[in-house]
Amino acid sequence: MNRLKRSLFFTAWLSVSTIAMGQQVLTLDQCRQLALEHNQKVLIAAEHVEAAGALKRSAQTQFLPSISANGLYTRTNKKFNLLEKDLMLPVIPWTAIDPATGGLNSSILSPTLPDGSPNPNFNPSVFGSTFAINPSTGQPYIDSEGNPVFQRYTWLPKEKAEFGQKNVYVAGINLTQPIFTGGKIRETYRIAKYGEKLAQAQSEAERTEVLYKTEESYWRVAAVAEKVKLVEAYITLIDKLNADLENYYAEGIIIKNDLLKVKVKRNEAELNLLKAKNGLTLSKMALCQQIGLPLNTDLTIADSLPALMEPIQQMNYTDTALARRPEIDALNQTINIAKSGVNLMKSRYMPNIGLTANYMFFNPNPYNGMTENFGGDWSVGVAVNIPIFHWNDRGHTLKAARSEQRVAELKMEEARELISLQVQQAIFRLNESIKKVEMAQTNLKQAEENLKVTRDAFESGRQKTSDVLEAQAMWQNAYSELIDARMEYRLNVVNLKRVTGNLK
Repeated sequence: MNRLKRSLFFTAWLSVSTIAMGQQVLTLDQCRQLALEHNQKVLIAAEHVEAAGALKRSAQTQFLPSISANGLYTRTNKKFNLLEKDLMLPVIPWTAIDPATGGLNSSILSPTLPDGSPNPNFNPSVFGSTFAINPSTGQPYIDSEGNPVFQRYTWLPKEKAEFGQKNVYVAGINLTQPIFTGGKIRETYRIAKYGEKLAQAQSEAERTEVLYKTEESYWRVAAVAEKVKLVEAYITLIDKLNADLENYYAEGIIIKNDLLKVKVKRNEAELNLLKAKNGLTLSKMALCQQIGLPLNTDLTIADSLPALMEPIQQMNYTDTALARRPEIDALNQTINIAKSGVNLMKSRYMPNIGLTANYMFFNPNPYNGMTENFGGDWSVGVAVNIPIFHWNDRGHTLKAARSEQRVAELKMEEARELISLQVQQAIFRLNESIKKVEMAQTNLKQAEENLKVTRDAFESGRQKTSDVLEAQAMWQNAYSELIDARMEYRLNVVNLKRVTGNLK
């Protein structure tokens, strides 16, 4: 109890003195908060969550119609020409046209039937107004190619059949609304939603790991600080012994060899104190790196290693871990993504149906004789695409997606087994550390009693100087082992919270 009181007093004095000197005193909660705010992995994971959320919102927009505007300008070199050369076209009366075929009406224009007999429907007036008649034969004149010559012709020059402009403008507004895609859009949205949850689980895992490492660094600083105080207390004991021996030597009770033994131990203790202080500096630098402060920051932690152990809660730690660990949540989302991937591959077998609506503007205007002005019209349609055959491409991708789903499920089974093993190991280590603390406390009490008895015997002349030095060393070792046991216990408590998903 005296050692504990002195330790608490020293800690309080150290806190006051460091504040006065401008040191930065940090509690465990402050260190945890700083670590979460400044750790790059946590910040990266947070950005991944933000990106996944944006992708989910992007996928959600695929359910809505898309509207786009399009424009085209083309400058042509030549106009289109429908004719190869100038044409002479016959002009015939409408009565000579067969309404059924659109050609010449042979039933009224031919004076004879195919068998040579007279044609009763023959119309001489229409016949005469259609063909150029030879007066001597009463038959149409025949040209060099054996075709009848018509009474009237019209001339169609080649250049009159040209169309098109040098400058062509096309503009339009398009609306597309998917009606049925076999579930592609739905599964794409689900994948994006599961991706966001996966990023959140991974972010939580990073946060948990950072909190664990922060607490580990924090309690290591506390332990090394205790070691420094222990070495200083050990030096105080040696100095007291040295002062007594100086008096004894002056009175001629002891020889100088006893003084030399103490000085050797004093030098060893000074070296150990230097090592402890260097270790404390390095531990503080590791904590500063973990919480995002400059490595040379002069800080002091507000807590010391607790002397009392926390009561262990009675619960089913394995079930708690499987329900709360972010790694399990992440693997669940991976399985969900893989299932949606399978459904996405299945949707490739389904038809795609979409509604389209357009309004187009053209210049030259096709609705007004290709004049140089804008003309427009709207259109509405339904587009359907039905996949039929592509050398089993869809079957191969579906098989690959099912394999990915099976891989995700196997990873989940493996993770559950590993987490169960981690929990059991954490429980065993915590129980072992509890036993170590209890044994170290007993050993320290015995070492303190041994030191007191040896010291009393030395003062009465019944013990040698070497016996006192050995008793002091035993006390220092016992106290050092207690500090190590308490730090190990504290880290095992934090580790159990980590593996069970309770380190928030």
